[in-house]
Amino acid sequence: MPISGEASRSAARSRRQARRTTAYTVVSGVVLLGAAGALVTAAAIAAPPGSSLTVQPPATEVPAGALTAVCPEPLRLLAGNAGGTDADYNPVSESATTTVNAVVLGGTGSTLPAAQLGTLAEGERVAGIDAGSEVPLTGSRFGGVISNAPAAEATVLKAEPSGKEQAAANAVLGYTANDGDLAGLAAANCQVAENDMWLVGAGTTVGATAVLRLTNPSVTPSTVDLELHGAKGRIEAAGSRGIVVAPGESRSLVLAGFAANEESLAVRVRSSGGPVTAVVEQSILRGLTPGGVEIIEPTAAPAPRQVITGVDLQSPDTIKELAEQDGHGSVRPFLTVAVPGTTDAAVHLRVFGPKGEVQIPGGGVFSVPAGTAGRIPLADLPAGTYSLDLTADVAVAAAAVFSRGTEPDERIDLAVAPADTRLGSEHLAVAAPGGGSALVFTAPDGPAEIRVRAVGKDGVLQQEKAVAVPAGRTLSLTAKDIGSGELSGVLVSAVGEAVYGAQLVTGEGPGISVLPLPAGSAGSRTAQVGLGY
Repeated sequence: MPISGEASRSAARSRRQARRTTAYTVVSGVVLLGAAGALVTAAAIAAPPGSSLTVQPPATEVPAGALTAVCPEPLRLLAGNAGGTDADYNPVSESATTTVNAVVLGGTGSTLPAAQLGTLAEGERVAGIDAGSEVPLTGSRFGGVISNAPAAEATVLKAEPSGKEQAAANAVLGYTANDGDLAGLAAANCQVAENDMWLVGAGTTVGATAVLRLTNPSVTPSTVDLELHGAKGRIEAAGSRGIVVAPGESRSLVLAGFAANEESLAVRVRSSGGPVTAVVEQSILRGLTPGGVEIIEPTAAPAPRQVITGVDLQSPDTIKELAEQDGHGSVRPFLTVAVPGTTDAAVHLRVFGPKGEVQIPGGGVFSVPAGTAGRIPLADLPAGTYSLDLTADVAVAAAAVFSRGTEPDERIDLAVAPADTRLGSEHLAVAAPGGGSALVFTAPDGPAEIRVRAVGKDGVLQQEKAVAVPAGRTLSLTAKDIGSGELSGVLVSAVGEAVYGAQLVTGEGPGISVLPLPAGSAGSRTAQVGLGY
């Protein structure tokens, strides 16, 4: 059939339009495909599928803050009976003296940082160390000393950073009294505040007074809960939870109001909000005869292993003769083991003296029921200074309690040795006011070495000494073993196998006290900082 001219022209236009449409569609498809390909390629470059490469934010050095350590209030006599929990005090005995020693060290190559000992309540300056302007020679450092600063109330040591690091600083409070109901010697490190700690070894039997002192040095209110463990298990006591400690204030609580007639109590202190410091001020009065004083410091956190050093015992005959006198049964030394969990603890105790391990009757194996604070007797050990190595199949907390004295009608003193933590680098032990100090070490797992460097009364650091610590023995170092002249403190570091140490303080007559070595230097800190939006 013939096609007309008009029809032919119309068909041609249709074919051209179709070709343009097809061409546009194909070109558009190519453009879109290319764009999609570009997107896929960019995504592949930005985040390769299955890539194992992890890019961490860079580490940024965090400026060091000032070190703040709280020194306890002086020991004071309770007024009236101690039936409640809030302490009420009689005036401090005129024979009692409470002072604070402190040592502050600048970092290597840094100037001496400023430090001040001031009152907790008002921040009034009691004593201080001015910042130095001189830069020490390469490899050397400067030190500053506060000696015998009077402490009529709770005080706070504040040390500024040394360069980019927190200053190595520590302070020790010392209490002495030669007569009165609180006659004796007590010493304690000034503490950095924490939110969780254990105090073990307090007694609340007749004649024994234990006052828990809580202090909040921060600017944030603190709410404290107490967890108490006694001979029969955990003690649920009214008023032991929700204890508010305002910023810059202290609370004094009589533990007999929570748990009476306990020979050896374990107290866990947990705070929310601001961190707190906690000590137990313990005193004993047997009739009219002083039975000793001690400031109980926090012990190492519960763990399957605890090591205690500085346990200084009298002879079994002396202890037996004294304990048989009326009201003197508590002079028998013992180890308190608190089991906070729900499973009984199978405990193995090893005892190390200066010449090596000492055998314990029964092989040193004991069982302590769950939830209790059990006692393991130490009265049969020969006279000497010991270290206790305690292992268990569950986490436990521990402290050793012992007395010193010979005559029932004369004053006797009391000591509580908390468990120590493994020593690391730059632990600063400060000489305690009112007594002479010895550093006591043990290395239960194998031979080790400690490096001690004395700090003189003028703050000058003396030559470092390396001292071997034999495996399975107790090593005691006096000031003469460490340095020359009168010392303000000792810088201690440990290398090799695990080493544990404590400060044993002895004074006039039966005066005795034990302090754990403070935590080592914090050094500089870094944090990973990620930037984004």
